[in-house]
Amino acid sequence: MTGAGESAAARRLAEASRAATIELHKQGTPEYDQRAHQRAVEAERKAAEAVAAEREAQG
Repeated sequence: MTGAGESAAARRLAEASRAATIELHKQGTPEYDQRAHQRAVEAERKAAEAVAAEREAQG
């Protein structure tokens, strides 16, 4: 769960991670869509980069 002091970038990363995990768990089922999984992983990567950049900017 996100805390009150967490940044927007960290919240986006948490949400992107959840979405990627949901898509990952669909593998091997009829609901699995490889493109959706790839988009979720890419969104997670971009969110992680944003968090890293934010932390670097803060020092």
